[in-house]
Amino acid sequence: MFIDDKDPDSYYVAMGSINGDPELPLAHHIHVDSKAPWHEITDDLKQHDRDPFQND
Repeated sequence: MFIDDKDPDSYYVAMGSINGDPELPLAHHIHVDSKAPWHEITDDLKQHDRDPFQND
């Protein structure tokens, strides 16, 4: 877990560190420009070529 100095009210947790199903809502597909060509996205979630939450 870490806190971004630019956004101290938010906490960031690596999903790989969570055991079980955290029951988070589905929201976005990120980095779709680098997905495997055989992988088909068939839902209506928003798609982003990069991480929409990353500050440049």
